[in-house]
Amino acid sequence: MGQMSAGRAIVEVLKAEGVRAVFGMPGGHTLSIYDALYDTPEIRHVLVRHEQVAASMAAGYAQLTGEPGVCCVTAGPGATNLVTGIAEAFIGALPIVILAGRAATSTTHRGASQEIAQDQVFRPITKWAVRVDRSDSIIEILRQAFVIAHSGKPGPVLVDLPRDLLSQMVEFERYRPAGRPARVRPERDPVQRAAGALVAAKRPLLVAGGGVIASDASAVLRQLAEHLSIPVLTTLSGRGSLPDDHPLAAGGIGHHRTSLTRDLLPGADVVLGVGCRFEEQETNWQESYLPSREACYIQVDIDGAELGRSVQPEIGIVGDAREVLQDLLDAVKAMQPAPAAAPSTRDRLATIDAERARLRADSMAAAASEQKPLHPLRPIRMAREVFPRDSAVAIDVGVLAQGMAGAFPNFDLYEPRTTIVPSSFYGMGFAAAALPVAKLVYPDRPALGFVGDGSFQMIMNVLPTAAEHGLPVTWCVLNDQALGSIWDGQRNVFKSRFIGTTFDVQPDFAQVARACGCHGERVENPADVEPALRRALEANRRGQPAVIDFLVAKERLEASTEFFTRK
Repeated sequence: MGQMSAGRAIVEVLKAEGVRAVFGMPGGHTLSIYDALYDTPEIRHVLVRHEQVAASMAAGYAQLTGEPGVCCVTAGPGATNLVTGIAEAFIGALPIVILAGRAATSTTHRGASQEIAQDQVFRPITKWAVRVDRSDSIIEILRQAFVIAHSGKPGPVLVDLPRDLLSQMVEFERYRPAGRPARVRPERDPVQRAAGALVAAKRPLLVAGGGVIASDASAVLRQLAEHLSIPVLTTLSGRGSLPDDHPLAAGGIGHHRTSLTRDLLPGADVVLGVGCRFEEQETNWQESYLPSREACYIQVDIDGAELGRSVQPEIGIVGDAREVLQDLLDAVKAMQPAPAAAPSTRDRLATIDAERARLRADSMAAAASEQKPLHPLRPIRMAREVFPRDSAVAIDVGVLAQGMAGAFPNFDLYEPRTTIVPSSFYGMGFAAAALPVAKLVYPDRPALGFVGDGSFQMIMNVLPTAAEHGLPVTWCVLNDQALGSIWDGQRNVFKSRFIGTTFDVQPDFAQVARACGCHGERVENPADVEPALRRALEANRRGQPAVIDFLVAKERLEASTEFFTRK
């Protein structure tokens, strides 16, 4: 292509890498990049109102697609406003490429406006944070950034770009995109040992984590589970690995477990954990939440450093989840070509099916409650009935923590890569801020999100962004006028000594939504829940985002005091 400004070369790299959207806000340090985006209609720029939302959207895009999300911000506060969302992506192993402006090289260390050591700020929460010092190295550094964000255990990368370098001329020849890295194959010996343990097991269990989604391994996971009639539990980030209405889908772990999964995990004799870590937010590291000490625990992870961090495995396998599961399936079939379910296995599955039916009936009965304020399960269950099966969904922290509304077990999901959820970093507002990207990824599917009122107040500036860019999604605000899970901890552990957990003054979220160009409603009566959801879906179909403010009870579905009392 010849010579061009470094700013334009960056945009040419983005085009070659197949980037479809950039999330950010322009600033004086990055205008050369934005000027090049002006002539690049194939890359959509989503103007956010706060850089925190840019990071959330980039991470949500990565979660739904598996491809790197890209955000572009100016120096200093523009970059530091990303930190929380990038920490979410780092903990959640989501690929992101950050283009961050920086003060000119000629003014380094002289007190330039908005100058801090941004690479040092981001180093603990990125796979690579690099400060560019020469314009002729920018293209190759960007290529490395995409390689590193994708490879192994994915994650975010920061490229720190001095503004004077962005206007310098560079040679841009034929660019070869980084592409997806080769999948990591496991060693044969641990796979054979794991296959033997699974075939011999009497009460096997499979736990699918985010690594299953990241490696697009859902299909082979299902084949392995069906071949051996193994019940499947999922972590929060592993949701969608198996359809929730599949006979072997048994529920979640940790905060999200039910009476069924409470018994399954400690009662299993062989536990195959794929791309899951049994970390604190999933288990609180309590024995009743973990595989039994007597069980054969098989841990599969792309990152060898994850093996044994929370639970010591008897068999550890390092490799890409899809490759490992395929090798396991082949090995199992060689040992047991056509297994017939033993009577004990049939009885176990019948018990699971009966318990699932009971839990569903209990959930539906609670959702049918006519109480005011609303039982939180009413809008969750009704949304599942109103919104189509293939809808994308974001589930924010407020409706996850300590059983507040039970969105994890009570809103069924059926496909991988249809969910935006926080990592164990558990940043409030992350999933709700990321929700609009679902319409970029799946323009023909509805998208909705569940968010608490505390979280929603942190990210309400996402509403005009969604309206301006024609991203019609629905936020269901479960409004208990409190920081509900913390209020619940004060009630159950600290003898109802409430402080700092209730909102005495709160915006009218429906009015805020309408002021931002969205459809907005407040719902207080149980009979109004379904009609409001249908009006929101219809507004979405007309191209308008929607907010429904559901006034719900403060009381949790299930008090979880152990997460406040563990030493």
